[in-house]
Amino acid sequence: MLRHPIPTLPRAAALCDLATEPALIPERLDPALRSALASRLATVAPGRGAGPLRLDSWTVLNGQRGPRAELGAFTWSPRAARRLLGVAAARRVVLGQEPSPTVAARREVDWLIARSAAGDGRPGSLGAWLAEAPRGVLGAVLAEAISHATELVSLLPWEQLGQRAIVGGADPVWAVPGAPWISLRGRRDAEISLDHEHGTRALLCLRAGRPGSSARHDLAIVALSDALARPDRPLPTRVLGVWPSAGKAVSLEVGAEEIKGAARLVVDAACRLRQPDGLALVA
Repeated sequence: MLRHPIPTLPRAAALCDLATEPALIPERLDPALRSALASRLATVAPGRGAGPLRLDSWTVLNGQRGPRAELGAFTWSPRAARRLLGVAAARRVVLGQEPSPTVAARREVDWLIARSAAGDGRPGSLGAWLAEAPRGVLGAVLAEAISHATELVSLLPWEQLGQRAIVGGADPVWAVPGAPWISLRGRRDAEISLDHEHGTRALLCLRAGRPGSSARHDLAIVALSDALARPDRPLPTRVLGVWPSAGKAVSLEVGAEEIKGAARLVVDAACRLRQPDGLALVA
């Protein structure tokens, strides 16, 4: 079920009320669905020889568009680095480590470059790319990161949520048992605990542009990724999607039907990507 925040409230208050509404009886991932999905993906997805298959909402929902040659291999760019750096910068601000998104983004970039210089990184990593980037590119990187961090920091009253909220952290990733070159990633920016005793939680996802007809599927795939990566915990109660530039937000209340629908989409995408005219796999 999709829901919208109350328009008469200030945005942050409306989003906070929507995100933190108490959970109903927590549901859990059906072990049979997890097993069936793993088996199906191992059968229909490209084989190990095609390289790692990293699926997320964008790949699942858009990966069928255009011939393989149009995308090519993944490369870093200011836009590609936006979310990774922006979320890390926002986390620094929310934790009180830095005074503003601007300072936090600069610190994060400096830290990654320093790690690369010390040899604490792999070739092709974001830090290695930043260390070699021209000054103009670094400026563009910082602009993108500061924008994302500012949107995230100003989205909710984080000081009110306190330890209930976790900004950033690693995205949930599920490597398919028996076919570990295939993985499903849920790209989300924050997690809010609803009931610590029962493990219920809400996930927050910032998105670019404005919500379209596939917004529900995007949020459901994030919920599925989280559930698969953490089978010992209940399903996320809801996934809140926010499109800051459009001033729009919707909340998906997660249940078994949403999880099943997302699983079908993932399998369909894996089938398409196995076809010769499918898209190249992206990082």
